[in-house]
Amino acid sequence: MYVEEKALKKGSLRFNEYYDIQSVYDNLYKDSQQGKDFKRVMEIVTSRENILVAYRKIKSNKGSLTAGCNKKTIKDLTKFNPDEIVEYVRKRLSNYHPHKVRRVLIPKANGKQRPLGIPTIEDRIIQQCIKQVLEPICEARFYDYSFGFRPNRSTKHAIARCYHIMQRSYLHYVVDIDIKGFFDNVNHGKLLKQIWSMGIKDKRLISVISKMLKAEIIGEGIPDKGTPQGGILSPLLSNIVLNELDWWIHSQWDGLKTRHQYSCSISVNRALRKTNLKEMHIVRYADDFKIFCGTLTEARIIKEATTKWLKERLFLDTSEEKSKIVNLKKNYSEFLGFKMKVVRKGTKWSAHKKSSKDKFTVKSIMNDKALSKSIEKVKSVVKQIQHSKPKELSKNIGIYNATISGLHNYYNAASHVSKDFHKVDYLTLNIRRNRFKYIETPSGTMSKFIKDNYGESKGIHFLCSQAIIPIAKISHKAPMQFKKEICNYSVRGRALIHQSLNYDIQRKIQYLMKTPLLSESIEYNDNRLSLFSAQNGKCGITNKILDIGEIQCHHMKPRKLGGDDKYQNLIIVRAKVHRLIHSTNPEKIKELLFELNLKEEQVRKVNTLRRKCRLEAITVNI
Repeated sequence: MYVEEKALKKGSLRFNEYYDIQSVYDNLYKDSQQGKDFKRVMEIVTSRENILVAYRKIKSNKGSLTAGCNKKTIKDLTKFNPDEIVEYVRKRLSNYHPHKVRRVLIPKANGKQRPLGIPTIEDRIIQQCIKQVLEPICEARFYDYSFGFRPNRSTKHAIARCYHIMQRSYLHYVVDIDIKGFFDNVNHGKLLKQIWSMGIKDKRLISVISKMLKAEIIGEGIPDKGTPQGGILSPLLSNIVLNELDWWIHSQWDGLKTRHQYSCSISVNRALRKTNLKEMHIVRYADDFKIFCGTLTEARIIKEATTKWLKERLFLDTSEEKSKIVNLKKNYSEFLGFKMKVVRKGTKWSAHKKSSKDKFTVKSIMNDKALSKSIEKVKSVVKQIQHSKPKELSKNIGIYNATISGLHNYYNAASHVSKDFHKVDYLTLNIRRNRFKYIETPSGTMSKFIKDNYGESKGIHFLCSQAIIPIAKISHKAPMQFKKEICNYSVRGRALIHQSLNYDIQRKIQYLMKTPLLSESIEYNDNRLSLFSAQNGKCGITNKILDIGEIQCHHMKPRKLGGDDKYQNLIIVRAKVHRLIHSTNPEKIKELLFELNLKEEQVRKVNTLRRKCRLEAITVNI
């Protein structure tokens, strides 16, 4: 299970369960699988539960602190209570007019700039409301082997699929087609028709999406095409556009029916290969895709056909200079930061044909851009350590380790990754020696992570008695293919994602969700749920499981003293512990201490909280 899947277990799925709307999304997914149409989608979009889930997801995203054209961030919305948020979204959607979009230019690795469109925080919440409802409908109809911007799928799944086709299917010609400025050139009319054809036939919703696509961009005016990168809904819309391409390629081979019914895809492929049909398979990550085929002649036909199809069906132009055909036996093909080719492994005897067939295996390395970027990242964190103040040194050494670990974790899918990181190690050696020489120590402490993953390496060094990860210490780890059973919108699929989520905690979380404190802000109520989950349903002082009637949320710094409803200022405690923290009556304090039977360390924790409330520490003997 990849990192993003682990994060999902504690993220968006929990939000859905908090607000008891998961069953609604499940039904949308199931009905979509059965080919049903959806004509009353806006009712779900504007439901109280869906809006509160959207707010919570936006709030948990770091991007919520990025301001739109009205200069508002999520902080400006935390003062409103849940009912006010719900009412605002419903009112906006009753006669929707999008706010203007702020244009931001982000530097690209090739020296060019990528234009991002930043909607206002209010419009991002509205887009999230729509995305949550559209996603289960679309996921049921998306092609299995598109991997970009989809739940539970990752770049490593796409790489694993490529490896599988190259090694098992013996398709050693790959067609790479580059779409010119895909996100900026999506045809609005075509996209709306594609949404309709996917069964989303609510005219009110289609109208809202149409208005979103035509939201005015500051300094550029109203766009007549494109889905601005930076919007919450844009990735899903881009997948809807190219889903038609996925299924068209699928229909040319995998989707063909054979005269006889076979029990597995291997037998189907064997039967199809006896025909004159052209075998092809697509692997797509967002607008970056590869089509694998068997011969150069077939590759040329497929390239020409796909280019025309994109132009005639999706109104998308391709770059002739960047589009190409690669013979994987001779040259590398680049994809998602990797370079891949096949090399002969040995000879495989095919008895039924009475002939020999070469067996190939994948050889993969980091591409030049990825290698250069990795070197620059290492140099950057090295300089950060050198210029650190004494108080920041430990933190920046941790950032260095996290950077190296992150690079290892992504690029270990390359079969020859060890050679690549020996290059990174060699090309950054001088800068590390020169800038670390004053803080390097002969020994020191080693974190559990470094000990478990790099402990046997002789290349471990210590900075200020803190171990750093050796750059060249990395081994290839074959990426695993995506499991189709994993799904956000089925009971079995979710069980694979978060098997460890305790049912009793879920029950209590749902109770807290259904009984919000209406006098408190939405931020307070949301953080109360998050804290209860993070503390595994236990009291922050006694560490005992809390029953529903005992759950209370304490402000460590009281609001009357300038405290707020932020997550860091709250703690979940037992009701009697809460009374003990605030009590000023010596007799009541004595009574509560007797009932709670607190240990000395627990009393110290209570006293820490009392001091923050400007109350005297408890001095009663226990």
